[in-house]
This record gives sequence, structure tokens and C-alpha cells, in this order.
Amino acid sequence: MFFLIMQFLWKYIDDFMGKGLEMGIMLELLFYISATLIPLALPLAVLFSSIMTFGNLAEHNELTALKSSGMSLFKVMRPMLIFTLLLSGGAFYFTNYVLPLANLKSRTIIFNIQEKKPTFGLTEGVFYNDIDGYSIRVDKKNDNTGELKGVLIYENNTVTGGKTIYAKEGEMLKSENDRYLLLRLVDGSMYEQIGPDKFQNSRFPFQKSFFDEAIMKFDLSGFNMQEESEDLFRRDYEMMNFRQLDYALDSLYVIDDSINVQFVNSVQNRFVILDTSFLAHGHETDSIVGANGDSKILTPIDTLINLDSLHNSELNMALSSAQNNIRNAKDVIFTQATIFQGRKSAYVNYKAAWHKKFTLSFAILILFFIGAPLGAIVKKGGLGTPLVFATLFFLLYYILTITGENMVESEVLEPVWGMWLSSFILTPLGIFLTYKAANDSALFDREVYKRFFSKFRRAKKTAATNESPPIV
Repeated sequence: MFFLIMQFLWKYIDDFMGKGLEMGIMLELLFYISATLIPLALPLAVLFSSIMTFGNLAEHNELTALKSSGMSLFKVMRPMLIFTLLLSGGAFYFTNYVLPLANLKSRTIIFNIQEKKPTFGLTEGVFYNDIDGYSIRVDKKNDNTGELKGVLIYENNTVTGGKTIYAKEGEMLKSENDRYLLLRLVDGSMYEQIGPDKFQNSRFPFQKSFFDEAIMKFDLSGFNMQEESEDLFRRDYEMMNFRQLDYALDSLYVIDDSINVQFVNSVQNRFVILDTSFLAHGHETDSIVGANGDSKILTPIDTLINLDSLHNSELNMALSSAQNNIRNAKDVIFTQATIFQGRKSAYVNYKAAWHKKFTLSFAILILFFIGAPLGAIVKKGGLGTPLVFATLFFLLYYILTITGENMVESEVLEPVWGMWLSSFILTPLGIFLTYKAANDSALFDREVYKRFFSKFRRAKKTAATNESPPIV
């Protein structure tokens, strides 16, 4: 969890720097982020702990003693299997009810932080431009008293041309609700152009005025954390449980069906459908059945016009009208295709999120049946060898999971195949390792492989010496 949280902080460090965030906000954000990272950390924890547990039992010959007393590997695994089943059920409850809330809270807090402007702070001799419409520079400042020396302010205004204000002294004050910054200027002057700034080649007079004391007010609402409504993200598929996803999928299906029916009816109403058999049989009218079951009357044949009978001007008008109709039809079809693709992507995302509610629970079971037999075969406990094997198999699981999700997102695979890709591949591996561990296989014993290759080399050498010498 520590490394995953640090990865998150490095990702959003640019959004957090200089915002003057309170410690309570950061702790709240890290709490919700920790909850969102559990689906990634929990399978690794199960895999690592199962390898370590059975590795310790095998390393200290406790697993051998249990087997010699008549207990099979499956009977030894039974208590931890029951615990893993309970953990899988808790993981499903977590992903279905807790994770959507954590995603909603964390997404809202991150959005609020990103919308918050950096903390207001003036640096001596440097222009400060984070207040919209103003550039402020001071020669000297006192952080304790808020006193300023040599205050230069440029007001950017595209209509009037802006103002330039200079004061020998100043003081920074804040309103009672900290929403406004009051800048009290003493002994200064103001330069203002009279006339629009867009006429750069024209001459307009400047107005110069002096003041003994002036107060400028700046809005600081953008520098505070605003409590944005959670409704901005509530309808996202990551914020729903599987029942809400079921309802959303049904709604998407009904809406898509309605849109397709409207499109088919629109096409049938805008285009003439002809059948050359009408001419052969002398039919003048006919009808077709529309997408919604209504009968559509075709254009009568006697209203068709032969292009050869038209004059050049009429022919050009007819061709121009036909081109416009074709362009309009192309735009309508393109728009419909864009809408269809967008709604299809939404349907795929919702369907993938629905399957994701169950993949974590199943992944915990699979990684347990990989880790426990692997620890019994490796016969190494502690933090060394188990960590190496856990990292390798978790990387395999993570790469398969990300690959499946990306293939679903790019619509290469159906959601059911992409979201369960890692489970489909790792399940046979878990069955294989469990079978090998139950039969006391030395799958990762280097000495076994050394003896095998040495026996193979001796057999090859013996075969070479037994060959009869050539007859001269």
C-alpha cells in the first residue's frame, strides 16, 4: 500500500504543489485513495502471504510431518482456504459498495484541488500573475506585517487598454471571510489610456492621476477549496454497484434501440425505394413495412422524371439538388455513426465495470491456489524467495489484467473475455501447481535438473563410445 500510494502522489504532485492544502484534506484524500488501491494490493497480499506461509511449513519440515501423519495437502490447505473464501466474499462486498463511494469521494477531492489556484504569495522583484487580469510586482515586502515597498500593478483590460499603478508603499489586508484581498496603496500614481487599445496605430491621450491613499480589492475565491457537488461524478460507471450497473445497461439498451428505430424511420422517409419489378408488372404504387411496423407508401412511378427530357438549366438544378441531398444524407449517417460509436463505448465501459465487480474475488482464489502450492514446492520461507516469486506471478497477473482491460476498451475483445482474461490463463496454472505440490514434485529444485542433464550427457557419451569404428 505504501508503494502504491507513493505512485499516486508522484502522479498528482504537480496538482498539489503550491496549493497550500491543509493536512486534514490530504489525509482524507489518502484515506479514500488507499481504499481505491485495495483491489490492486489485496491479490498481491494473498499471493505473498500464501507463499510465505506454506514456504515456512515446508522449510521447517512441518508440512512433511503433516503429510506423514496421513493428512493430504488439500486437508492442510483447508483452514486457509476457508479464510480465503471469506476474504473473497468480503472483497466482493467491498468492490460493490465501498469502492464506488471511495472513487466518488477521491475523484471529487482531486477535482477540487485541481480547480484551486496556487496559494497567493508575492516574491520580491517577480511579477505575480495568478490573479486574473492583474500583474503585481513589489520591490520589498515584510512577511510579518504585510508591508510592501515599491508596488507596481498592471491591470489588463482589452476594452479600455488597462491601467498602470505605482505606489511607494502598500499593505496587504484580508477581509473577514478571507474571500477578498485588500491592497492599501500609499503615495502613488495611476496611468490610464483613454480610448480602445485595439486601434494601435491611432493616437489617444493618457490620463495620469495621483493619490495619497487608495484601496484595491481582489477576489480570492479561486484560491480556496470549493466543495463541488458530487453529482458531477455520481453517474459515472466507477461510482455504481452491480445493481445500478444492471439498471444502467438496460437503460442504454432501450435508448440505443429507440435511436436506431428513429434513424431507420428517418432514412425511409427521406429516400425513395424503387423496385424495377414494378415497371415490369405495371404497378404504380406499393408499400413497405417500416422498422416500427408502420406501412410506408412508396413514391408513385408516374411522378418520376426522365433526365433526358430536362433542359440544361433544369438538369443542373436537379444535379445540384441531388448533390445536396447526398451530402445531407452523408452528414446524417456520419452523425448517427458517431452517436452509435459513443454509446457503444459507454455500453462496453459499463459492462466491463459490471464484470470487474466479480473478478477481484475470483482472482484472490486463483492466486491463493498459485501461492500455497508454490510455497510447498519451493520450500523457502521468510521475505526473500517468496517475495521474488510473488512479484513475478503478480506481474503476470497484473499485465494480463491490464491487457484485457485495454483490449476491451479498444473493442478488440468482448467485456466478458477481456475482464476475465487473467483468470482464464492463471486458472490452469493454479491447477497445475496444486497437482504438482500434492504429488511432492520437485518442480523448482535445481539439483533435479542438474541430475537430469548430467544423466542425459552420460547417456549421450555412452552412445558415442559404443559406436563401432569404421572398417578400413
